Amino acid sequence: MKTPICSFDARTGILCPKCDAKLKSGQLTDSDVEVSIKLTKVGEKNPEISKLNLVKAEQVDQDYLLTLEPGSLAPLRRDPAFQKTLQTILGGKVWLTEADTTDRKVLEDLFFPVRISNINTAWLPDGSKLTKVVIPGRKTERFPHDTAMIGKILQESRGIDLMVEFERT
Repeated sequence: MKTPICSFDARTGILCPKCDAKLKSGQLTDSDVEVSIKLTKVGEKNPEISKLNLVKAEQVDQDYLLTLEPGSLAPLRRDPAFQKTLQTILGGKVWLTEADTTDRKVLEDLFFPVRISNINTAWLPDGSKLTKVVIPGRKTERFPHDTAMIGKILQESRGIDLMVEFERT
């Protein structure tokens, strides 16, 4: 398992001078440290979690956005119980994305398993931009995601203002 902090720190729960300096300089966040420690402790007993390669962890309200190494997300998507296990460990809803990807890929990761039919970016007169996501069909009670939370996660993690629209009303 790879984490933003070194493996010794993740096992012991105490930061070495190098990781502590990264935390103080802003290269690491408190969420990076907290999630790394929790996942490492559980990963010693759970082989699925020990395969994770965590790049970054962010906490938005009670939810966690975990950014994993590129290419490591697809195998995890095949096991629906895996995300529930992560949510139990961290004590909040877990959103998974990959590092070094485009905004479109991050949007697709956050809305998974819902398909996105279109993504548009509008440049506003004040210099900001608004990203509009179009979802096929209509929003029902069974829609699996809180679109307001996805918007908040995107705003805090990537600076994207999000508007979600459904094709049919």
